[in-house]
Amino acid sequence: MRWTRLPDTPNAPGTGGPFVGAADDFLLCGGGSNYPDWPGWEGGAKKWHDDVWALATPRSRKWTRVGRLPRPMGYGVAVSIRQGVLIVGGADSHRHHPDCYVLSMEGDELKVRPFPFLPRPLAYAAGALVGSKVIVAGGTERPDASSASSSAYALDLANLNAGWKELPLCTGGGRMLAQAAGTKDTFYLFGGISIAPAAKGVEREHLSDCHAFTLGKEWRRLSPMPRPRAGAPSPCPVISDRILVLGGDDGGLSGKVEASRHPGYGKAVLSYSRMGDAWTQEPDGSGGALSTGCASWGGGFAVTNGETRPFVRSVEGWLIREL
Repeated sequence: MRWTRLPDTPNAPGTGGPFVGAADDFLLCGGGSNYPDWPGWEGGAKKWHDDVWALATPRSRKWTRVGRLPRPMGYGVAVSIRQGVLIVGGADSHRHHPDCYVLSMEGDELKVRPFPFLPRPLAYAAGALVGSKVIVAGGTERPDASSASSSAYALDLANLNAGWKELPLCTGGGRMLAQAAGTKDTFYLFGGISIAPAAKGVEREHLSDCHAFTLGKEWRRLSPMPRPRAGAPSPCPVISDRILVLGGDDGGLSGKVEASRHPGYGKAVLSYSRMGDAWTQEPDGSGGALSTGCASWGGGFAVTNGETRPFVRSVEGWLIREL
């Protein structure tokens, strides 16, 4: 894969959990959170954002602010569909939301249109387009959740009046910050983090198990990843037979190193063969951000913003193309 730098977004220091997708040939990046005044490990306050930025082409020199989200929020799901970028759920400083909207461009102006809302609030979920359906899975329903959801929901873009339909529970159990991918008939769910009540808050476990749901069938277990992965840019790129997991956190340093001394999240790329049900290690990527989206755009797959280490955001963007 060839990694090419995109222009930095003007929202320094960048945001974690932005909605990223492609609409009318534009790459959009909106919302998310950051610590603009001083680091979180020094008591800095988290700020939530509603600005939406657009990049016209991979050769454009700068992003343009084109509008706002309905409210400051982030950490939802963003899926590029024919109508624009569908944003699903999300969180802010107070609660999680069931809201769904489509972001589209009319000329140089952002349009925000409501879509059928989820049946319940959801953030930190994973989602992808599967044929004519958008599927989301996992996540949490409230900020103080002590368990993650194993539910999945599907919205048929050809029958919006039917709203979101609940799918069978994922056999792998509840998870948040998983990676997802979609093909014409199958939804893939990789890794993530499970949470459980503990003496002090919740206990987290980084996961390596993987699952797939084919429309009209049941969930099935896939070969696990060589090591746990959570928070990698999602939906993951699908290139012919391969699905790529671009970085992600393996949990190896979780709770073991102070945030100020964290070396940064890894840039290792894992490749899953759908036909062979097998994982291979690819050459490391150039970017290593978590909690951001990935969109098919500009002849490749675009990633921008995200979290490079605990509390630290990025304004970097990358366009990943097959050699």
